[in-house]
Amino acid sequence: MDEASLDVNQTIEIEKLDEMEGRLDGEKASALYYQQELRQLKEEFERYKVRAQVVLKNKNAKDCSLAKELEEARDQLAELKEKYINLRIHDDKAEAKHCRELEECQQGIGMLQQGHKQELDQAEAQYRESLLRLEGELHRQRDRTMALLQEKDQELEKLKSIGYRDTGADFRATADVGRSKNANNIDDPAQEESDIITQALRLAGPNEPTLLLYAEQLARKEVEIGSLRRQKHRLEEDVHQLQGRLIANGERYDEEVAELRGQLDKRHRDQGREGANLEYLKNVIYKFLTLQDTRGRQQTLTAILTILHFSPQEKQAVVKQHQNQAWWTAGMRR
Repeated sequence: MDEASLDVNQTIEIEKLDEMEGRLDGEKASALYYQQELRQLKEEFERYKVRAQVVLKNKNAKDCSLAKELEEARDQLAELKEKYINLRIHDDKAEAKHCRELEECQQGIGMLQQGHKQELDQAEAQYRESLLRLEGELHRQRDRTMALLQEKDQELEKLKSIGYRDTGADFRATADVGRSKNANNIDDPAQEESDIITQALRLAGPNEPTLLLYAEQLARKEVEIGSLRRQKHRLEEDVHQLQGRLIANGERYDEEVAELRGQLDKRHRDQGREGANLEYLKNVIYKFLTLQDTRGRQQTLTAILTILHFSPQEKQAVVKQHQNQAWWTAGMRR
């Protein structure tokens, strides 16, 4: 009985020992697993730390590059602002100059119009005065001619009544010849008067005092008629010259007004174009300063260089300055 109990106890203890030994083996296996996992975690941590250091180093380098690029962009912004201010000052000065020139042109146009108006009024007044004088001379000449003809008719009738019909007819023919010569030679009044008197005396005999007196009076009347005709001719020439001057003055006035109006319109167009160019330049600079697209910034910078009329050397210097920047190279790759 005791031996059986002892065997049973030994068997139980052996089982416990086996169980404990199995448990120890399991714990040992778990410890090895955890150790291996710990080593893997350490290796992974080391790799992560190396990657983090690389990323941090790249980030620092990128931050330095961005800081440098930002500083250069600020310098460019300051330079562009200075150029913009200078352009604005230049535009204000140009606008003030154009305004002064425009005002001077307007004053000149006003003075020119006033002067031409005065000249035109004066010429018209002279023309009207000359026309009235000419009309008066024509009326007086017509009255004198009618009176002279009436007087001649009366004298001829008187001569006819006393029996000098043939002589009167010959004398009228001679007077007509004298008048035709007077029409052909109006520039020599002394010769005209001499010819008429000679013809009249040739017809009159020494015993005809009445006819001699009549011939002398008739010759003087013919001379007076010739003088009036010459005066009429001169007045007509003066009227034609005055009309020509009026036409020439009017044409010159129209040409000068058209030229001044063209200059005034050109100044208005130039002033409008300068304002539009300045507004366009402001929009381009604003787009360059606010644009994030690298390709767009590159194109905008090219537009700025063109608008500001950069020389080829200045363009080359600007392009060389921006070739090493990130946004420039990125824009070139695109």
